[in-house]
Amino acid sequence: MISACRELSWMRPGILMRPIAALLFACIWLLMQQAVAQNTAPLPSFEQLEAEGAVIGEVRIDNQNIFDLNDPKENNLLFRLANTLHIRTRPSVIRRALLFKSGEPVSVQLIEETERLLRDNNYLYDVKIRPLAYQDGVVDIEVTTRDTWTLDLGLGFTRKGGDNETKYGLEEYNLLGTGIGIGWQRTIIDEGTTDQFEFQIDQLFGTRTRLGYSYEERHDGKGQFASLVRPFYALDARWAAGVKGSTADRLISSYTDGVLTGQYRQDRDLVNVFGGWSKGLIDGWTRRYSAGLDYLKDD
Repeated sequence: MISACRELSWMRPGILMRPIAALLFACIWLLMQQAVAQNTAPLPSFEQLEAEGAVIGEVRIDNQNIFDLNDPKENNLLFRLANTLHIRTRPSVIRRALLFKSGEPVSVQLIEETERLLRDNNYLYDVKIRPLAYQDGVVDIEVTTRDTWTLDLGLGFTRKGGDNETKYGLEEYNLLGTGIGIGWQRTIIDEGTTDQFEFQIDQLFGTRTRLGYSYEERHDGKGQFASLVRPFYALDARWAAGVKGSTADRLISSYTDGVLTGQYRQDRDLVNVFGGWSKGLIDGWTRRYSAGLDYLKDD
């Protein structure tokens, strides 16, 4: 009798642990199912997130190459070589172009406008912005861009009016993935040779300021142009300012029935300074004001 009671007392803890273990297992299983359901459930749209007052968390940049090698149609020797030779746009260049950032409330207008502005760059083929994860009122956003080929080797020959014209040059729209454009072209005609050089920076020192410069040297003169402009880069931008200038020194020839009848030299200087202001985007409309001053000297 005593031995039987002892055996029963040793069995009771095991009997009690079974339902507790089953309960714990059931709770764990329910939590796992809930986590799977949250991961597989479709994320709300940006319109829904804005209506709920969601705040932007992490902004991830996925800067993809020209061709998607995971696609069998694009995974061939030529496309792999193009991806190898091409330098992808740097994530910092894309991030600086965004109109939204972490900690700000979700704005459908800013997200859609950002997509349009990024697509305007001639070194990007496609842009997609989508919510990546959403929890406790905070949404992570992924910006996916697809590059395009930006190195242009130009070569051409034409004959018009009895004159031959040959052109060749090199132009790169996205130098080393920085968004800087640079180009050079030489034109050869019967009268002489013309060389043209130009470059443009859209994010000078990481700002919205654009710097542009071009130089042209012809057989009959030369000229150059420079600009430093902070534009109305977005609908809600409040101000803009800039300065532009150009110089030209050319020898102008006059002909009558193909015979040279006279020549004169033209010396031209032009400077433009301007500024603009706006109250921003109000009820879907933007009103902007600008004023400037031009200086022209033409001898």
